[in-house]
Amino acid sequence: MSRDGIVPLALSFDTAGPMARHVYDVAAALSVIAGVDPADDATRKCEGKVEADYTKFLDAKALSGARLGIARDFMGQDPETDWIVEASLDAMRGAGATFVDVKFPKWLLSSREDFYFTIRHREFRAQIADYLKTLGPGYPKTLDELLARSKTLTSPSAEGAVPNPVRWELMGREEKSGTLEDYDYLAVRDHVLPLMRAMIEGVMSKEKLDAIVYPTSPRRPGRTDEDPNPGAPSSSSPTGLSSPLSPTNIANLTGFPDLIVPAGFTGRGLPVGLSFLGAAFSESRLLALGYAFEQATHAIRTPVNAPPLAGENIRH
Repeated sequence: MSRDGIVPLALSFDTAGPMARHVYDVAAALSVIAGVDPADDATRKCEGKVEADYTKFLDAKALSGARLGIARDFMGQDPETDWIVEASLDAMRGAGATFVDVKFPKWLLSSREDFYFTIRHREFRAQIADYLKTLGPGYPKTLDELLARSKTLTSPSAEGAVPNPVRWELMGREEKSGTLEDYDYLAVRDHVLPLMRAMIEGVMSKEKLDAIVYPTSPRRPGRTDEDPNPGAPSSSSPTGLSSPLSPTNIANLTGFPDLIVPAGFTGRGLPVGLSFLGAAFSESRLLALGYAFEQATHAIRTPVNAPPLAGENIRH
């Protein structure tokens, strides 16, 4: 999908994609927005590989005969999340899927955060400036100007903008991170990212996997009304760890598709999602598997605090 017009965080990782109520809606949206865009050269990679209609691959029986890997590296941090994941695996086994445990190498798990930020910090510094130049007068044009403007917002504005010191502090580190000519950036971009792709493809090929599954977040969500203290462990974390082992940047570093499907809820009603990670251009297979999982479990629930607007009908 084209990145044209996206406010960049790091274009090597930034991925547009549909978020929807059901897997069918994701497939329908993907059918419309995926394709080659002359404004984004990266989309040329998908030429001849994009389907006109992804909904035709949705099959409630797709789990029958499927061979899936379970990445247990990302479990063991929250017993309620693990319970939902294990229940999900049982449901898929009941639908005919076979599971094998997948272990990622220690270097991948321990170094991928460094790889991620080596790319992200430098690309944000350069690419946000390119984006800001496309805006009209009155907007900052560089990250440095953006930071200077942020220091004038110390209370909520009339438009509803609020101070965000945590993000601004991060932007300060990004401003000092370096350039796109730095040797470490080039080494990660040109050698480490292909290595990450080769590693995941190798695991899937060796084990003959249709996809790798894992909890999208190994822990239940934290409260949104907490005032975060960056120097302390999260009080909402069941284990008290401040830096959990999370799979959330595996898809970023590889560029591979990751379909997230609701899997259930904790005892206090907090949602748990299950990710289906596939090889490049395996969207049709992932959508089939995710749809079959969705139909086998029907775990999604409309939030009780988000009722329909006047004249709106929300389909369950």
